[in-house]
Amino acid sequence: MDTVISTAAIEKLAFACDVLQEQIDARVAARDAKILEADPFCKARKTQLLAKYVGALGFRILDYKSKEKPSPEASAAKLVFRIKDRAVPIFKDLAKKDNRESVVDFGDFGPDEKSTLVQLCEAFKGFGWISVERSRTELKIKRGGKSQAIQFWNGGWAEIVNRSIIESALQAFAKEQKLKGHKLSYDIFYDVKLVRLASEKDSPDMQLDVVARVGDRFYVFETKTGVLGIDKWVDRAKLFSRDQKSRFITCCIDEKIPTQWFRPFCLVPLGRLEAEMSKWLAGDCGVMS
Repeated sequence: MDTVISTAAIEKLAFACDVLQEQIDARVAARDAKILEADPFCKARKTQLLAKYVGALGFRILDYKSKEKPSPEASAAKLVFRIKDRAVPIFKDLAKKDNRESVVDFGDFGPDEKSTLVQLCEAFKGFGWISVERSRTELKIKRGGKSQAIQFWNGGWAEIVNRSIIESALQAFAKEQKLKGHKLSYDIFYDVKLVRLASEKDSPDMQLDVVARVGDRFYVFETKTGVLGIDKWVDRAKLFSRDQKSRFITCCIDEKIPTQWFRPFCLVPLGRLEAEMSKWLAGDCGVMS
């Protein structure tokens, strides 16, 4: 025999569920507040605002890097960026497990492209990543055995360039504001590793390429040289812009990609990033414009 549940009984159950959920939410909030209160990143002056920002999103900082020291790889990354349409296909192909040699024909190379590629190969040779034979018409490139070369060729170079552009744009904007009599408070964090607040594990749940703090706003940057991963991108964009002030920006290397297709999510080619950042900063920090 079927039991008929009255509307009143259903309403009582729904009310009980709401009460229980409120109690759960209150206890979770109290637990999270206690975790953040004891968090060393919340106490440190440099990371205090960042720790509170990610804490409100349900995460805590596991690790991060501050300002990076110049490296030989940074110069090589800029060379890749200068001739990315030529260099990226060559070295991405060379990074494949079953491909250890590449022959580059100079037939349709312009003088600057040829010169830059030769400089780049000499840099990689100096790192011990490749051996190279050069003639007037071609380059024969053989991959070495160093694993950091694979990471660099598969997108590490773009992350280095991205960091350099972000730092340059912020420095330029801060200098401009200083000339107008305004002091801009900003900071940059690299390779930010986050873990869920209540987690006790030592491995990150999320890793962010670059996070820039400008006043009380945060700009979270991710670098993509391959597949965008739309679902993950949308989730992160919603998460990091939840305060209605901060931005999540995905940077790509394709200058021709129709970025308007992805609005309201922010996709910016590296070649246009500095100009776009200047616009955001001027708009977001309008009181200092």
